[in-house]
Amino acid sequence: MTDSPSEQDQPSRSTGEARRSGRRWVRWLIGIGIVLGLVVVGAVVWFLWATRNPDVDSFYDPPDDVSAVPGTILRSEPFADGLPPGSRGWKVLYASTDADGRAIAVSGLVIAPDDPAPGPHPVLAWSHGTIGIARPCAPSNTDEPLAGIPDMTGPLAEGWVITLTDYPGLGTPSPHPYLVGESEGRAVLDSVRAAHQLGVGVELDDDYAIWGHSQGGHAALFAGQLAPSYLPEYPLAGVVALAPATTLQDNLAAIAGTEVGNVLTIFAVESWIDVYDDIPDDTLAERARRPAARIADACLNQPSRFRIVIEGLILPDTIVAIDPTSDPTWIKRLEQNTPDPVGVRAPLFVAQGLADTIIAPAVTTAWTTSRCDAGAPTVWQTYPDIGHQAVVEPGGADALAWTIERFDTATPPPNACPTD
Repeated sequence: MTDSPSEQDQPSRSTGEARRSGRRWVRWLIGIGIVLGLVVVGAVVWFLWATRNPDVDSFYDPPDDVSAVPGTILRSEPFADGLPPGSRGWKVLYASTDADGRAIAVSGLVIAPDDPAPGPHPVLAWSHGTIGIARPCAPSNTDEPLAGIPDMTGPLAEGWVITLTDYPGLGTPSPHPYLVGESEGRAVLDSVRAAHQLGVGVELDDDYAIWGHSQGGHAALFAGQLAPSYLPEYPLAGVVALAPATTLQDNLAAIAGTEVGNVLTIFAVESWIDVYDDIPDDTLAERARRPAARIADACLNQPSRFRIVIEGLILPDTIVAIDPTSDPTWIKRLEQNTPDPVGVRAPLFVAQGLADTIIAPAVTTAWTTSRCDAGAPTVWQTYPDIGHQAVVEPGGADALAWTIERFDTATPPPNACPTD
């Protein structure tokens, strides 16, 4: 007996169905792969969009001629974002000079109390900590310019007018002279001149004080050091340095190889290569250069800070080919930008959290001890179990009480130095 046609066709039918089923699975897998690819691409596009830096508008573009008297207001406009209740503010562009004495423009903010007691009232110049070296990082270019700084409601309640410089190259065209003391210090001092020029509706006293944290503590120390020669027309009542960068070679060595240390080293290298002709272009290891360039374009106070986290994962274990803490050229520049312990002639308040992993307490202690040993008026205040950023809260509160006394010329400056 012969097989029926249906029985003869059965194997070929089964084979055809298997082939068609296999092709369907291949098409499904290809489709799933395409969808997943689109999801990944979409996620990357969304991440890049969500973490981009804000635009820097034309307010920050310097006029063609900035060779005005330092402190001259070049441009101003009202500013209200993130300010304490009972205050009003202005975004300002003012004339200053760089470390070589060239005329530049610097941006910042000026804040005044709405209804102060009868004057005159002093100026408090604030200098901010590390936020990056890219132009969009300027604090005045954010919705929360006072984030991460001491509570300023107390100073405003005292009737003080507050200046907050962005420093050169933040807001205004780069490069930003990160930890270049002469340039940062001049910008701080010229912000005091700018407040006197602006016309804030508050009668201003000639006395002023300077506060700063971290990089800003370094800037405050340099401003205090420069004050007698650069700003002789106004008397400096006192300087407050919260967890300041001091002996830069030791500061960098203490954080070398850490995640935070890598980012801060990159900021310093990328800035100083642009600022100084003698800093080697090949300071960074070759594998570190591309992610470092992207880190240098990001800001700690902008959404782009999340890019710093991603790029940090790409960095090699060793990011430098030339160690800044042992290279002779680097050492020369680090020493040049280390504030002189006795350079600030005015009374000085130094605050340091003892749990700080960014500014090593031992480095600040040694620097302050050398100042005390020279007999310079100093108050040393430490905070156990307090880290780098957290020190601004207790340090700011203690600095307020100390500064009120400094503006009272009848109160002699106290001394409290590190002890063994």
